[in-house]
Amino acid sequence: MSPHREPARLVTIAFSHYCEKARWALDRTGYPYREEVHVPMFHWLPALRAGGGRTVPVLAVDGRPTLADSTDILHFLDREAPADRRLFPADAEARAEVERLEDLFDRRLGPHGRRLLYYHLLPDRDLTVRLFQSGSPGWEGRAASRLFPAMRAMMRRGMRIDTRGAERSKKHVDEVFAQVAERLADGRRYLLGDTFTAADLAFAALSAPCVVPPEYGVPLPTLDEIPPAAADLVRAYRATPAGRFALRLYAEDRR
Repeated sequence: MSPHREPARLVTIAFSHYCEKARWALDRTGYPYREEVHVPMFHWLPALRAGGGRTVPVLAVDGRPTLADSTDILHFLDREAPADRRLFPADAEARAEVERLEDLFDRRLGPHGRRLLYYHLLPDRDLTVRLFQSGSPGWEGRAASRLFPAMRAMMRRGMRIDTRGAERSKKHVDEVFAQVAERLADGRRYLLGDTFTAADLAFAALSAPCVVPPEYGVPLPTLDEIPPAAADLVRAYRATPAGRFALRLYAEDRR
């Protein structure tokens, strides 16, 4: 990798687990980047201006099409990475399995873990506003504090964040955690054996709302700071084989 490569621009919501997935991949592959953090909803315009849509992460690289999906970002970084930092196996069969698992985590674990997180955090105005403000421009944070009731209502409506939705999401998360545990039952170190891949990265990053890893790419609230019901849920997920696996990946492979 050329040491003179221009840094990419990564538009994010700092605490977003999809943004963490992209951030971890950038860190792991050694691709230089500058992160531009925004408050939820305030990210829409910067993401559009960077060439993406209304979701983040968005990765803008000089001279290349903008990438507005975390999976596309991982594939791009894999192509650019040195051989010892690749995220996808060279073997076609193994690569297909990594892609299948990464897609599973993207479609099921990511959105359902997010809904569980918001279900428990949104009632706590002060905690949620502090999370929104972390790393973002000061004016966005001040505006979010004033506009929070309206933002919370929009998020609840847009993501169907209610008791029934949270219960449904917990079932999805439990099923994914059970599948990961079954895969690890033979004692393998990673999801495909002895090598860290995009599947491991995606699982760990997208499980973060459920296990709240201390080594997350940006500071997260501690269990003492989040609502008691949320802390109990995190402790329960941390105690599962899949939860312990995610925490180990963060402890050993994140930095």
